[in-house]
Amino acid sequence: MQHSIQIEQMVSNILQIILKSQNCDRILSDVASQVGNLLSADICVIVSATDNQPNKINYWCKEQDSGLLPKEVIDYLTNLSLIDGVLSQVQNLLSERFPTQTLLGVETQTQYQINGLILLFKSSAAQWTNSEQEILTHISDSMAIAISQTKLQQQARTKNKHQSLLRNLSREIAHISHPDLLFKNCLTQICNTLQLDRGMVLMLKYQNPLQAKNRRGNKSIRGTVEIACEYSAERDSLDSQTKKFFSFSHSDLCQQAWQTAPQYLCFESDTKFPDLVAENIPDSIQTKGSALLMMPLMGKKNSETSPAVVWGFLVLQHDSFHSWSEDELDLIDWISVQVSTAIVHHQTLNQVQSIVEERTAQLKWSLDVQAKLSEKMRHNIERLQKLNQLKDDFMSSMSHELKTPLTSMKMAIMMLRQAQISPDMKEKYLNILEQEWNREYSLIKDLLTLQEVESGELTYTPQELNLNHTIDNLARAFQEKWHVNKGISLETKISESDLIINTDVDSLTHILNELLLNAGKYSAVDTIIELNIESQATLKGKNIVIKIANLGAGITPEELPHIFDKFRRGQGVTDRAVPGTGLGLALVQYLVEHLNGKIDVTSEPLDCDSEIFATTFVLKLPQFQPAIS
Repeated sequence: MQHSIQIEQMVSNILQIILKSQNCDRILSDVASQVGNLLSADICVIVSATDNQPNKINYWCKEQDSGLLPKEVIDYLTNLSLIDGVLSQVQNLLSERFPTQTLLGVETQTQYQINGLILLFKSSAAQWTNSEQEILTHISDSMAIAISQTKLQQQARTKNKHQSLLRNLSREIAHISHPDLLFKNCLTQICNTLQLDRGMVLMLKYQNPLQAKNRRGNKSIRGTVEIACEYSAERDSLDSQTKKFFSFSHSDLCQQAWQTAPQYLCFESDTKFPDLVAENIPDSIQTKGSALLMMPLMGKKNSETSPAVVWGFLVLQHDSFHSWSEDELDLIDWISVQVSTAIVHHQTLNQVQSIVEERTAQLKWSLDVQAKLSEKMRHNIERLQKLNQLKDDFMSSMSHELKTPLTSMKMAIMMLRQAQISPDMKEKYLNILEQEWNREYSLIKDLLTLQEVESGELTYTPQELNLNHTIDNLARAFQEKWHVNKGISLETKISESDLIINTDVDSLTHILNELLLNAGKYSAVDTIIELNIESQATLKGKNIVIKIANLGAGITPEELPHIFDKFRRGQGVTDRAVPGTGLGLALVQYLVEHLNGKIDVTSEPLDCDSEIFATTFVLKLPQFQPAIS
């Protein structure tokens, strides 16, 4: 029991972190801390896959000073391809890397694809127990949700940042005509939004203007590269006061980017810029970087046969490994086009206006997409909230329905263990054990039946059933149980003396039993329950209409729309000690739909001041006549 409570509490904690956290960067770190503390681990590592990017690593250490992961392990997990079977490969490698520790891991999956790994380290002196392994396995689904939610929030945050950047730059490009001022504003916002270490705007000054218009056959050109604007995250500022120059022929990267224009040139690591040999580097220029993107700034294309002039490059750098995503490339490509347009603004004013209108339409479309993504995220959050509420209702019902019979069983067993127990008392406690076993068996059977119905695995086997005989059997069983305990009587009325129905016998019997049991539990003492059955003609054939009415505790108007919800019980039911799991009526509705029928319920007080309600369930089942051969 304690084991199940730990699992449910951990799942609840994970869902609460997902729902309450406003910072997607903190979700997995908080979850790692929860899992690590729960399982008494030294280190908990969560590896989550990201689209077109290295894996994201979040980990928690019990002792921050001595438990930090080595950089080579983080790099290995960051660049790991999350595919089937990767967990065993990771466990083998890390077991060699950490021989003094024992490793426990599990894969997380969404839509049958691995989206992350959970790795737990503990000193080899403390082995992982089967209980701890089972807990980790059970919470893996919730961990998969946390990883997916983090990914969704990260995507939404990135989209919001990109959209904000697009809006700001659109306004500035529309109002700023001077290229130098435009360079400053664009470069600052791009670097801050994309968290770049460095950024430059390069402008080319050709020695021979004819070479600029014909790149075909020109392996190299002569000219000068001007660093028109430069941004550095170290200084968190722009450096555009002092003009810096270097020769175009001294930079292989610039020549390569010029040849491949209008396509961009990008590298993920180990690429410093400007790529100048020591003797050609001016004192004012520093060579740095690892990941590099060079997006060309293109001039106007005068004809289909001649390529457009390359005015310069928008250069963006990271000081470490970085895989440029398609969203980033599309964003920078869009910005470079706008900046290029601003450069030739004085020559193509009318064309610039057309381009601005086109880009505005693209921006509106992007905002519409963002709105749809936000709406989808809202629906996902609401769904998680509903799932959490369903879990709470389930735990509330199950804790009572499991704990009470088990307590009775324990008491009966303790009494049976007494040496001096009379045969009558022994028979009494054996009956208690049998009753509580039947109660638990019925609960498990209801849960399994509910699963079969929801999954579509419950079979439909129609056969002829004499309702008169069936109702007589139900009435006798009802009288034996309820007339003695509460003085409740059952009156039956069937419109025909020999009423036959073609239906699934097991399903209909379960429905009638459950409705009568429900009426008995909520009826007032010494009242009468009415069960009426009649056959009604319709345009499509016949309907069998079954009405079960009782007087007693009613259903409030607020609870009435939820009466068939799973694990939902009315207000005050637990206080009145009315047994039940909240599954009965939910299963009734599923089985009625399984029989192609319909069920309705009404509950109204006998008068304005009365606490006695008249509650009536009306069940309609179609009666299809078998074909005559």
